[in-house]
Parts: sequence; structure tokens; C-alpha cells
Amino acid sequence: MADSVLAPWIFSALFNHRAVAADAAGRTVFVFPGHGSRWTDMAIELLEWAPAFASEMRACEIAFSKFFDWSLLDVVQGSAGRSPSDRIDLSLPVSFAVMVSVAAEWRELGIHPDAVLGHSHGEVAAAYTAGGLTLNDAAKVVAQRAIAISSIAGTGGMVSIPWPVERVLLLIERCDESISVAAQNGPSSTVVTGGAAAMDDLVTELGRRDVAAERIPVDYAAHSVHIEELRPVLRTSLTGLQPRTGDVPFISSVTGAGLDMSILDGDYWFANLRQPVLFEQAVQWSYQRGYPTFIECSPDAVLTAGIQQSLDDSVQG
Repeated sequence: MADSVLAPWIFSALFNHRAVAADAAGRTVFVFPGHGSRWTDMAIELLEWAPAFASEMRACEIAFSKFFDWSLLDVVQGSAGRSPSDRIDLSLPVSFAVMVSVAAEWRELGIHPDAVLGHSHGEVAAAYTAGGLTLNDAAKVVAQRAIAISSIAGTGGMVSIPWPVERVLLLIERCDESISVAAQNGPSSTVVTGGAAAMDDLVTELGRRDVAAERIPVDYAAHSVHIEELRPVLRTSLTGLQPRTGDVPFISSVTGAGLDMSILDGDYWFANLRQPVLFEQAVQWSYQRGYPTFIECSPDAVLTAGIQQSLDDSVQG
């Protein structure tokens, strides 16, 4: 087994006053997932007894109030009468806020990242946590992308397949041409993306093969050609960002390597939504440069299995 992956249950252990820390030699990476986590139950609990978490959530509510007419905290606590999973313009701001607030609580407890790594939408949280974006700029990226994505909601989907990317490519070559690889999460974890009908057909085909494929809870084809139609509006709405190098190294899942955050302008955030996620490559790059421990800032183990597979591959390689 490779060096440590700290699963999300350790977060609960810390709040139960059990001493848990990464004991592997080397540095620690905070990891921020994209889609697939359940946020609200944990967030409601932490708002009550995690002061740093609650403070960061309040700051996020103020930042997002510039873009939306609803209250972030009301949505999280259920008083707005709708779930964050109802619409993308709710789910993306809520997931960002919860991720960065979890990271704030980790830091309050004395656990600080030596680097950050985000997956898809999680890269915005990573960049903010590392000091590359102000909270206002990060909220702008999240909000404007969520608003733009809302215009293509219902047209596509994404499916996670427990196969290596090479095997997945062979499969989708024989399927609808609109299907493409969205993310390489690990040596045996690949996400595909495409039109809604194509995703339905693919899931049916995988079911016939007894493959435990899993739909990702989104209804648009992120990281695919479907995103191209959003380029003009995002080019306009994401102007004026002021990224900076920041205080903590940023490992990009767009490039699969470390990246100076001063280039995280609107074009980068469009590429983050349009290009495949090179998460496996980013984890391996991190490990090879002395970052053997990864803490997923999420209530669920969305990426932990893929991280462990990638680390094991790195060690064996």
C-alpha cells in the first residue's frame, strides 16, 4: 500500500477529539472534489459546532449575494424550501462554500496544506484556499459558470466507469460519437461525458456487461464539446479576475502538474470546464515530487479510491 490517503471519516474523528494526523514522510495535499458529494447534512451540523467552518460559510454567503437573490445559508439549512441538488446554480455555490469551509476548519485545527489539488469545479475551491483567487473572484467564477451551465442543463450527463481509460476508449469508439472521456480519476476509474440519450444507451450497455457504472449527478456534458457554446458568454462574464501566485502550491488537474496561479484567468476557468480532467496524472505528479499524503475536503470519499490507486501505481512504477 502506498503512503496515506486520509479518508473523509477522519474529519469526523478530529471533531470527536481523536488525534489523527498524517504520519507519512513528506508533504500533504488538500484535495477538492467536483461533483458527487452530499453536502447539506454535514454542513448543517458543522454550522452549529465548528466555528471556523461557520465563519467561512458566512463569508461565502456574502460573496455569493452579489450574484444570486437567495441566501446560501438558508438553502443549506433548508429554510429556502429547496435542495442544493435541485439546480446547478444552487449546487455549485453550495459545494464550493462547504469545501472551502471544511478546509478552513482543518486549518483551525492546525492541519495546513503544503499544496492543493482540485477536480473540475473543485479547482476553484483549491485556488481560493491556496490564495490564488480572492473569495470575491472565486465566487464570481463559480456563479458565472453555474449561470452559464444552467442554459444547457438537461442536455447531457456523465458516467463513472471502473475501467482504465484505454479500455473505456475502446468501448466508446463503438458507441455514439458524442461520448468522450471527461476525467481520468485513477488507473481503474474513468468518467465519460456526452449527450443525455447517449449516456442512457451507454449505461444500458454497461449493465448488460455487468459493469458497475455509476451516473454522476449532473445533467449536462461537462468536459466535452458540448461546453463550446458557452465560450462567448464565459469569455465576457469572467473578465476582470485578478489571480495571483498565492501562498500554497497549486497542482492543476487541467495540466496534470504544478501551475503558477497567476495565470488562473477567465480562459483557464473555461478550459477547466471544457478540457478532460487529468486527476490521475496530477496525483502521480504530486507523489513524485514529495507529496504522499492527500486529505479530501469532502464529507464523502468521492476521490479517495482513485487517489489510492494512483499512489499504488506510482509506488509500483
